[in-house]
Amino acid sequence: MLNNTNSVKFVCAVSIMEDVTDLYKQLCKKHNIELQECVQKALTGGPVLDLSSQTLDVGTCAVVGKMLQVSSKFEEVSFEDCLLKEDGIKSILLGLCGNSSVKTLVLKGNCIQGNSTDALAKMLRHNSRIVRLSLEWNNLGLHPESFGSFCGALVKNSCVQYLDLRSNQLGGEAASALAQVLMRNCSLLSLDLRWNTLGVAGGKTLLEGLRNNRTLTLLNLIGNSITNDIISTIDNQISKNKLLSLKEREYIGQTTLLKEQLERQEQHSSQQVKQLEDNLAQRDKALNKTIQEGEFQTGKLQEELSSKSLELVALRTKYELITSALHLNQERVSVLEERNCTLQEDLKSSQESATLEKSKLKEALDSARAQHSEEVHALHTTITQLQTKIGELTAESEKQKQQTFDLKETTCSLQAEIKGLKMECDALRSKEQTKHKEMMKNVEKQHSAEVHQLKMDHQQVETEMRGKLASIEAWKAEAQAEVASLQVQLSTERSSSQAQLLSLKKHLKAEHFAVVRGLEEQLQMMEESRGDAEERLRSQVAANSALRATNTKLSSHIHALNNDITELQAKVESREGEVKVAEKRIREEFSAQIEDLQQECKQIPKLNSIISEQKRLITDLEHESDLHKREAKLKEEEMKKVREDEARRVAMLHSAFVSYFNSSPGSPSKLN
Repeated sequence: MLNNTNSVKFVCAVSIMEDVTDLYKQLCKKHNIELQECVQKALTGGPVLDLSSQTLDVGTCAVVGKMLQVSSKFEEVSFEDCLLKEDGIKSILLGLCGNSSVKTLVLKGNCIQGNSTDALAKMLRHNSRIVRLSLEWNNLGLHPESFGSFCGALVKNSCVQYLDLRSNQLGGEAASALAQVLMRNCSLLSLDLRWNTLGVAGGKTLLEGLRNNRTLTLLNLIGNSITNDIISTIDNQISKNKLLSLKEREYIGQTTLLKEQLERQEQHSSQQVKQLEDNLAQRDKALNKTIQEGEFQTGKLQEELSSKSLELVALRTKYELITSALHLNQERVSVLEERNCTLQEDLKSSQESATLEKSKLKEALDSARAQHSEEVHALHTTITQLQTKIGELTAESEKQKQQTFDLKETTCSLQAEIKGLKMECDALRSKEQTKHKEMMKNVEKQHSAEVHQLKMDHQQVETEMRGKLASIEAWKAEAQAEVASLQVQLSTERSSSQAQLLSLKKHLKAEHFAVVRGLEEQLQMMEESRGDAEERLRSQVAANSALRATNTKLSSHIHALNNDITELQAKVESREGEVKVAEKRIREEFSAQIEDLQQECKQIPKLNSIISEQKRLITDLEHESDLHKREAKLKEEEMKKVREDEARRVAMLHSAFVSYFNSSPGSPSKLN
């Protein structure tokens, strides 16, 4: 068996190694990164991934980080003296954030500082499996802020037990951060701070932090220039912690032993309790079986009793029903005999009354037929009168329709005339406007021609005067006088022509205004005539609508009269049918009553025989019910005896169980 298990483990390990190498190759292909033989060899090293003193580029570090994030094969990872770059360290630590198998991480000699320290802090916040963390020969102390975040992550981490911080250039600020870790962390057991620069102040701060610590059992402070007094007090505190840890271990061992003993005792007592419970359960089962059997038997007996009691009740009800039926039958027989006598008398009287009613009905039918014929004749006359009225009304409506049609034609013609008059007015306006424009143009042309003629005359005179001036200088004064007189004449002529133009304009305006006014008066007259025509149209339309309303009323009245005629005819027919139906019904009722009486007379001897048979059955059932009552009393007595025996057995079992429980060694009374 051991050989088989070892072989299975070996096969599993080989398969895991093959899976890891395949994963490494796939990731390198995916990200176009060259394969490194050192990494492949390290991947075949089982649960330890040892890449110490290897030169790893950033790409391989990223691939290794992704492998660590996915794989759960490795328990120890070592990057000792690899001098990894900052990005490579970040990618590895990012992969370790999601890892759940690595317990030992060695990052010795990788120049971790600044951002790399922050990445370490992030990894410690998210990882909860690393127990040993070696950070020897790094530069964590160069950036106090990042080292403070690292210490803050250590405070929250509860898995790291062994921390190596040798040769990390840790100073006083780092010592205060580590003191906070010692005060608040409860999982750290070993802390190596050799070859740093903590100094005396750092030693004191660490001592203050150690006073509140109860778990640290090893603190190495060689090469930190701390005085022997502080180191001795620290050693004393650590020795106290060791004693406390030893006591805790002893206490834990004792508690585990006590727990094991208690568990054993509990198991033993639980086994005993289970045995007792099993015995009690068996006894309870036996008791329950006997009780169930007894209850089943009693239930059966009760069911039988209830069924028999129900049968008795049913028989009693049957007997009561039969007796009541007998009484009813006797009463019916007596009633039927009385009815038979009365019916015979009624038959005679009904035959006589039927003959009388027949004669009366015949007379009534004859009178109704006569009345009907008279009513029909009267209705025919009214129908003919109404038809004549309808013809007259239709003729009147056609006349009114013709009148409305004529009125519509007159309105259409009037509208056409109005439109023609409007067109004529528009044409007259346009003609007058054109005439006025032509007159104005002619006047302007005449004025311009006169002015042009005057200008020409003036030019001729000026030429003549210039010739005369050139030829005769003596005649200059006379010529000037003549020119002045001519200028006066020209001015007078101009003023007279302007006055004539103004008078012509006024005259044309007055004529145009008179024409427009006459056209407007004609338009008003046409509009008034149009309003009168519209009023006539409205009155004729109202008269037409009134005639239509009267026509509709008359048609509805005719329709109502026709409906009344049909209703009267239907009533006459229904009355004739009712008379016939009443005759048939009376005859059928009399025949049915006679047949029923004859059948009831025949059934009287049969009913007497049924009554005698039911009396015999009632006597037999009463005898059976007495027998069943006796049997039920006997069974009830037997059930009482069985219940008393069961109660005695239960009391005996209870007393035996109590005595057994008190006499058992693990009973609670003896333990107390």
